[in-house]
Amino acid sequence: MHPDHQGKGLGGALLLHLCELMTAEGLTTARIDTHARNMGAIRLYKRCGFTIIWHGIEFSSSMGVPLEKVHLEKQLG
Repeated sequence: MHPDHQGKGLGGALLLHLCELMTAEGLTTARIDTHARNMGAIRLYKRCGFTIIWHGIEFSSSMGVPLEKVHLEKQLG
């Protein structure tokens, strides 16, 4: 999100709405991953109820290199 619009609750509102849509579709778990140093995103995901379930090195096919990443998960419903 552009820095001018950060800190206004938009990201959290969008993420929570997406979780509601997933729940309505019958999904029970939401998973997301990000770069381990993306602390702003990790804080947002944790505020929205996600917990870190994995932290390690993973190959990024889009960047072509191994990256330190975290995987987060939230139980829906």
